[in-house]
Amino acid sequence: MTVVTELSGARVPVGVTGTGEWMYLAREGEWSSLTAAAPIFLVTVLQEGTAFHADLCARLIAAGLDPSLAHRFPTHLSVRLGLTFPSDFWQQGAVDWIEREGGAGAFQPELNVLVMHGRTQRIRHGARRMLRQSQREERT
Repeated sequence: MTVVTELSGARVPVGVTGTGEWMYLAREGEWSSLTAAAPIFLVTVLQEGTAFHADLCARLIAAGLDPSLAHRFPTHLSVRLGLTFPSDFWQQGAVDWIEREGGAGAFQPELNVLVMHGRTQRIRHGARRMLRQSQREERT
């Protein structure tokens, strides 16, 4: 296990195994899979925006690892957590991430919920716009 970065205000160590699996150091002192657990602190990736992958690549290189491992980081879990979080801050961060990075089709169920129950009008309208766009793309 090679620690690559720390996430959240609690500075949770996050690393990658030799097989390319992203892990975090749980409170119990054991390493757990980010994809299996989807810990709540993963939502903080949304704060870093477009700089996240570039920073992660730089940290991987500094650790002597392949920077392509950054593409295996489960950012989709961060986005999903943000879309379902009971906070306008995290919901908006997730909507902004999808608008910037694309991939709304993977989050259609969550976007459907936000269309009706997003915490602000801006979130509801953004979710509706992305949902319509992804549905148009599916038809073509």
